[in-house]
Amino acid sequence: MAQVSEQRLKLSTHELPPYSSQLAGSPGGIAVTVVRCAARRMNLALEIEFVPWARAQLHAQEGLSDGFFAASQSDARDAYAQLSEVIAPQQWRWYFRVDARLRPGSSEFRREARVTSFLGANMTDWLIAQGYRTETAPTDTAALLRMLQQGRVDAVLANQLVMEHLLATRSDGTSLQSQLALDKPLGVYLTRRFLAQRPPDFMTRFNAAVLACRPAEEPRGKAAKH
Repeated sequence: MAQVSEQRLKLSTHELPPYSSQLAGSPGGIAVTVVRCAARRMNLALEIEFVPWARAQLHAQEGLSDGFFAASQSDARDAYAQLSEVIAPQQWRWYFRVDARLRPGSSEFRREARVTSFLGANMTDWLIAQGYRTETAPTDTAALLRMLQQGRVDAVLANQLVMEHLLATRSDGTSLQSQLALDKPLGVYLTRRFLAQRPPDFMTRFNAAVLACRPAEEPRGKAAKH
């Protein structure tokens, strides 16, 4: 039985179908399902708040929540939080118009292409670190798609499941292609402040609960570092 001090767990997330969304006021999605199951197995009273992604991470840093999801690994996040086992898959993929002159993988693309991802995403930091010609990052993937369709950028870096979900529900007639950039599975970041107030085996038990709750076909192991 979980200790009384372990009963509450507040996590921040954002509107990101199919991973997390508010359906008729109730959180849902493939990532939410695993997190809710893991919390139930540990007898934790789970509270999920939906805020913009950059703010979700800020809330964890400032102690307004105990962690955030669904997130891929980054050194910046590791400084104040610990990443769980994988709760959902993620591919970073380049999306570009079929008539694009500049294609991912070429030296010209890295040097000349106008690219971006969304605000608060690991993808945005990665583009900057890799020396790409980055444009201003919008707040979400829907805005990212509009930038690409309107020709304001040459390519965008996006989560495959999120982008494919958007493409299935809307279109302006623009044909797009995609190319794999990195495989970056997603987990839950729990803050080191929160974990310091819990028994030493809390993260071990949380990871075991995640593994028990995750669909069998999902990849094993912690979120990959690239």
